[in-house]
Amino acid sequence: MRNQTFLFGVLLLVNGMFGVDADEVSVSVMVGDSVTLHTDFTETPRESKIIWKFNNQIIAKMNGANGGNPSTYDGPGAVFKDRLKLDKQTGSLTITNIRSEHVGHYSVDIKSTDAKLKTFQVTVHGGVKTISAMKGDPVNLHTGVIEIRGYDLILWTTEGNVVAEVNKQTNLFGPRDEGDVRFGGRLHLHRETGDLTISDSKTTDSGDYHLHMSNSAHTLERTIRVIVKTQPQSGAASVICNAGVGLVVWAVFLVARFVDNEWCGKGVSVNIK
Repeated sequence: MRNQTFLFGVLLLVNGMFGVDADEVSVSVMVGDSVTLHTDFTETPRESKIIWKFNNQIIAKMNGANGGNPSTYDGPGAVFKDRLKLDKQTGSLTITNIRSEHVGHYSVDIKSTDAKLKTFQVTVHGGVKTISAMKGDPVNLHTGVIEIRGYDLILWTTEGNVVAEVNKQTNLFGPRDEGDVRFGGRLHLHRETGDLTISDSKTTDSGDYHLHMSNSAHTLERTIRVIVKTQPQSGAASVICNAGVGLVVWAVFLVARFVDNEWCGKGVSVNIK
């Protein structure tokens, strides 16, 4: 018992001396998203060395002593080919166009004045990236989270314009379409999830909508394509149908007139004795 207590004390001492932090961050994304895993640096110390691993295999590294010079690797089975980006200033890792094979355990080992280990568990879910709706129906764009309290900033943008925002720093929440002629007050932001709803949709609402969600641990980027279609022109079909019926009636009328004229033209002779 005394030995176990001594060992526990040594571990606490080592953790305090080297600043090792192994708290795991859970990150849930959808297929096709881009996600950035943060190191917490705004600028990496010159003497630092950063190593990123996926399931204990090195996928990226950077040495601050040689001015950054970040390197990325394809990973096991080349699953990360052309998908990894390492920020030279912060050492944060971005995975673009994420797929189900990227599910797993990520860690960043930061060797600097204070040693630091940060870990992430990334899960990937399937999702619809294109939404089709009929004109007049509501269009729902989902963030995919149960609650938004874990995020510091959420932005919905389209055509380069921010149309809805949740910003903890400025205490801002809600749509930003009051002066937007395109939407005219038809945008609604869900308070719990950050989902964006477009009511009474119009064909002009069609386009790409971009979602940005970030906190101190990670940043998520998602694009959803919206297609709003017009209702079938049932009125035109009725006109055609009515026109067809009218033609049939007119043809019957002409035939009747023709028969009547033929009958009357022949005449009837009566002999009276």
